[in-house]
Amino acid sequence: MARSLRVQFEGALYHVVVRANNRQPLFRDTQDRRRYLELLSRYQGRFGFSVYGYLLISRQVHLLIETPKGNVSKVMQCLGTSYTSYFNRRHKRRGTLFEGRYRSYLVNKESSLSEITRYIHRTCFQSSLNTEKKRNYPWSSYRIYLGRKVSGLVETEPVLSRFGCRLQEQRRRYQEFVENGKLRESSYPVEPHSQHIMSPSFDAENIPSQFQTEKENNNREASLKVAEEILRDVSFSLNPEEVGTLRGSRKNGLARHVAMYLIRRQTSLPLRSIGELLGVKAPAVALGIGKVEQLLKREDFSKTVKNLLENNAPSSPELVGEHASVGKESSDGSVLA
Repeated sequence: MARSLRVQFEGALYHVVVRANNRQPLFRDTQDRRRYLELLSRYQGRFGFSVYGYLLISRQVHLLIETPKGNVSKVMQCLGTSYTSYFNRRHKRRGTLFEGRYRSYLVNKESSLSEITRYIHRTCFQSSLNTEKKRNYPWSSYRIYLGRKVSGLVETEPVLSRFGCRLQEQRRRYQEFVENGKLRESSYPVEPHSQHIMSPSFDAENIPSQFQTEKENNNREASLKVAEEILRDVSFSLNPEEVGTLRGSRKNGLARHVAMYLIRRQTSLPLRSIGELLGVKAPAVALGIGKVEQLLKREDFSKTVKNLLENNAPSSPELVGEHASVGKESSDGSVLA
C-alpha cells in the first residue's frame, strides 16, 4: 500500500523526531554530531527554513523547524541522505541508518512554540548528569537559549520574547519554565484533535482541517472564482442563451478540455475539484488537459480555439486573447500559458 503524502504548506511548524534503525547509534563521537549540525546549517541556507530548537542524543534527533516554503520533506530527505552517506563512508558500513520515515507533528506556533522547546530541552534532563552538566549539554539548543553559546543556527527571540522585556530576564524565566515547570503526563495535549499540536500517535498527514491556513482557504476561494469565470466565458461563447452547458455534458468536448486546461494553469485547484465543477472524475480531467497539451504543439491550434469561441456567438475578447497566446512558444521551446 502506498504511503500517504505528508501535509506541507507555507509557514508550517513541525516537531520532527528521527530515530536510529535497530537501536544502533546515530552518532558515535563528537565529529559525527558536529557534522550533523553542519549539514543542518547548510540546508537551512539552501531551503530557507527556521530552527527553533534541536537535540542530538545517541539514537534520536529532535528538531523544531518552520518551513516558509512548505518543503519539510525535501529538507529531511536531503539532510538524511547526506548524513547517512557521510556516516557510512566514515565508519565503513553499508545500509540504512534511520528507522523508517521520520515522525513529524504539526505545532501551533502561537500557542505551543514555547511548550515544544521545553519538551525538547527537558529530554536531556532525563539522563544521570547533574543539573549543571545538563544545562551545558553541547548538543542541545538549550545552551543557546540560556546565552551560554552563540549560534546563528537557532532563532530564540520568538520564544524568549514571551518571557519578559529584557534579555537577561527572558533567559532566567525561560530556565525556570524548562527546569521547574510542570509538564503534563504525556508531554503533549491529550486530545488528538487539539489545536495546539497533534498527539504523538498521529502523523502530520492525518491532521484535521483546522490546520489549513487562512491563506490556503483564501487561495481556494480565489481559484474557484477564477474557475467559474472561465467556465462562464467559454460556455457563453458557445451559446449565450445556455450558460453552463459545459457541466455534465459530453457535447463541445474540445471546449470542455480547453476550460479544464485554463483552470488548471490559472488556479491552484486539484484535478478532483476541477472535475467536480464539470461533473466528471479526476482522470477525465487529466485526459482532457493532456489532449490540449498535445494540441498546443500544433501551429493551427490557436486558430482552432478562436473559431470555437466565435462559433455562433459574439466573441469574448478577454477569453480569445487568452487562447490566442496559448499556442505560442517561447525562445527555449516551452509553451507559454
